[in-house]
Amino acid sequence: MAILVFIDNWNMVEQPLIFLQDAAKQPLSLYLSKIIADEKGVAFAAATLYMMPILLIFLYAEKYLLEGIRLSGIKG
Repeated sequence: MAILVFIDNWNMVEQPLIFLQDAAKQPLSLYLSKIIADEKGVAFAAATLYMMPILLIFLYAEKYLLEGIRLSGIKG
């Protein structure tokens, strides 16, 4: 549950957009949507940095996530 909540909070766009008026305090998820097409290198670097924490947490806790799904009894 904690993994899924962290991923949900990490990907927030609407709440920071509403509550944070200062552009310097806004998260990277808002910056990614504002990058123009000419800055492809910057966009790739920002997207890679943005994705790394989620990927590392998933790889670390994958066995716990799968075990929780298995114990829930959901077939599919």
